[in-house]
Amino acid sequence: MTSTQQKLLDGEPLDLLVIGAGIYGIQAARTYLTINPSHSIIVLEADETPGGVWSKKRMYPHFYTQSPLEIWEYSDKPLVLNEEDARVTYHEHFPARAFAQYLEDYIDEHQFDGRALRDRFVCSSRVEKLRQDGDLWRATTYTGQSYTARKVIDATGLTSAPNVPKLPGSSSFSGLQFHSKDFGAHSSTILTPSSRVAIIGGGKYAGDVAYACAKAGVGNIHWIIRKSGNGPASYIPADVPIKKYGNGNAAFHTSFVSTILASIFTPETWWTWFLYHTILGRAMHKLIWTGLHHDAYSRAKYDRPNDNGFGNLKPDGHMGMFWQVASSGVNQRADFFDTLAEKVHVYRQDIERVEPNGLVLQNGEQIEADVIVYATGWTRTPPYFDAETAYNFGLPSTYSNEDTEARWAVLEKEADAKIVKRFPILATSPIPPPSPSTANEPHPTPFRLYKSIIPIPSSPSNSTPPTIAFLSRTNLANHTYVSEIAALYAISVLSGRATLPSAADMQQDVAAVNAWMRRRYPTRGSSGAEMFFDAVGYSDGLLRELGMEYVIEERGLMGSMSAKGVRGMLGVYLERLGKGGEGKKVV
Repeated sequence: MTSTQQKLLDGEPLDLLVIGAGIYGIQAARTYLTINPSHSIIVLEADETPGGVWSKKRMYPHFYTQSPLEIWEYSDKPLVLNEEDARVTYHEHFPARAFAQYLEDYIDEHQFDGRALRDRFVCSSRVEKLRQDGDLWRATTYTGQSYTARKVIDATGLTSAPNVPKLPGSSSFSGLQFHSKDFGAHSSTILTPSSRVAIIGGGKYAGDVAYACAKAGVGNIHWIIRKSGNGPASYIPADVPIKKYGNGNAAFHTSFVSTILASIFTPETWWTWFLYHTILGRAMHKLIWTGLHHDAYSRAKYDRPNDNGFGNLKPDGHMGMFWQVASSGVNQRADFFDTLAEKVHVYRQDIERVEPNGLVLQNGEQIEADVIVYATGWTRTPPYFDAETAYNFGLPSTYSNEDTEARWAVLEKEADAKIVKRFPILATSPIPPPSPSTANEPHPTPFRLYKSIIPIPSSPSNSTPPTIAFLSRTNLANHTYVSEIAALYAISVLSGRATLPSAADMQQDVAAVNAWMRRRYPTRGSSGAEMFFDAVGYSDGLLRELGMEYVIEERGLMGSMSAKGVRGMLGVYLERLGKGGEGKKVV
């Protein structure tokens, strides 16, 4: 019997409870056990298999990774493709099934205290309630099983709880309807020539579903994007003109390119001052982004003659890629746009109602369907917290305190003035469209986690390390890269190895980041979670918080031009912290 099993039987609390077995939960467990191999730890996963978005359960044909091979792996295990998957890569983007298998192998191969990492995972264990009881945390799953722990890492992220809109008449639909989260589970049933599939949503995942249906030969594919929403996604080309980079994602994943992103996480230097505060610098910045915007849109050929409404996929607004007016993704397949243009009917209309055999659009057009896929995003608050508890932790909530909100408003107003002064380009960010049909619904408060991970203590004098942290509460282009650094930061804080600033300083930092997000990502930044282009700058900031500037500095000038992956940095984080014991701090 293992020590963890014995503790559970004896009623002793776990040293750590991790909720969620996606890429962040896996990395949190691995990092914690590397430092504390004999500690008791359990990872609770709601689904039947680990991996989150990249679990085997969610795989389907023609599903590819968003990031290329060189920056889509953990530091302590290279991702090596088999011959079949290597043959079908596109500018180093590869079938998602290979990453799903990589995660499966990862949790089997990592051994701690004589047990595989997988042995700490408990799947099909959706947490329904999490509460603090004195110095301990108590989690209860939907089966009634309870777990008690001294510390908790919530790694459920932003893609766990589906958001399904309440469309009039949806209960009358006689066919199959589900959220895109479950597309993999249903793919073998619906990817047939006789299927009539309606896809709702404008994001990258809706495009992936439409493409998979088209490649599988589905007879009738209808893609509906709300006219009242933010519009369709932008697609970054998988290749770039600069020969140094094998793909577009890698080019964005460099310290140098992060300087053109108007990112709050990038240090202020003479170069960033020149870029944002001089006529020549601003002209260069505009030229770069106008060129990227034009290159991406011209490749898609949105204005091609087409009777299927392909032009409705053209993103809204000028420089929409820079502002992320809608979502963005990488076009990882050579025939993506041509396939959609030929085989998918695209509509830019709101939905009037759902009927037993399909949908009716607001312009009166009827769409026959026997399958509806809701690629409509996610809810952001864990269902196991009540609204007030979520609010107090700094999670989105429909609950709010008037005095607290007033204080945040003052802090954000002060921060906003500084943001505009630092990045004058953000003074003219586009005005987002009004939220559709939600006028009478309470608008949730934004995320207010320090470094998007740690709740701000309620008491200014509280110097005790927190006992809960939240991972994957950001919308980023490369979570695999960030997960390892974020997990290290969370564990360092929970164990007292990293010193936090005062509560007041944490509030000012959060206010500054949230004020920046509202301007930098105008349509989605109000959530407090949007930093799509900022994986490198954000991660570098976490390393600085840990006193690990040398990791950044060792890259040097040439390193700043190279794509940032964790390969080659094996053990550098854990070596800096040391293994075992709770006393060594990084300050």
